[in-house]
Amino acid sequence: MALVAVAVSGCAKTQKFDPALVSAAKVTDTLPAPGTGDLLTGRRAYQVGAFDKLSIQIFGVPELDRIVEVDSSGNIALPLIGRVKAVGESTESLGTVIESRYAERYLRNPQVNVTVTQAVSQTVTVDGAVVRPGLYPVSGNSSLMTTIASANGTNDFAKLDEVLVFRTVSEKRMVARYSLGAIRSGVAPDPEIYGNDVVVVGAGPGKLNLRDLILLTPVLGSFYQLTR
Repeated sequence: MALVAVAVSGCAKTQKFDPALVSAAKVTDTLPAPGTGDLLTGRRAYQVGAFDKLSIQIFGVPELDRIVEVDSSGNIALPLIGRVKAVGESTESLGTVIESRYAERYLRNPQVNVTVTQAVSQTVTVDGAVVRPGLYPVSGNSSLMTTIASANGTNDFAKLDEVLVFRTVSEKRMVARYSLGAIRSGVAPDPEIYGNDVVVVGAGPGKLNLRDLILLTPVLGSFYQLTR
């Protein structure tokens, strides 16, 4: 299996994809795992999901501070105020909800800080020659094989040795090329997939040209439009 990863500087200021970003790529051996900050970074505010772990801090009232896990119904349980719906809220909006609940009966002008300590409900984008392209949840340890399987697998036009994984780590955009055939046969390891990754399965004869693929695939054009 040939694995190629390229790290592209995130300093572009234009809102259109610049092919020069690819030609200036740095070749490495593997994609590094993203940090917590990378997992929470995106073009929109992170939305709390089921089984995420949250740190709830009530300034000036440390006895009410808690580390809580969002249950399968999307709720958290807090002292005095009981169950609070968390799923779908940003950390800022959830903090506002908790403040209002405590202000109703228990605290005067409470200030609440909510942070995600473990993001379980991240999503991965699967595109290209798969049966059902789209956004899929990443929970626990997800691999490239299981991620593609979540999109109902590859279609009849898939180029199995041309599977690309895009990732942002420390504001650098990276891409690695994998051979799904080698992974299936046990020749190559099945790489781990993280939240915010973009997986694209190539299609058609011949080796994919990375620059052309990015230009032709809308989701990748959007990936490279992100600015610092």
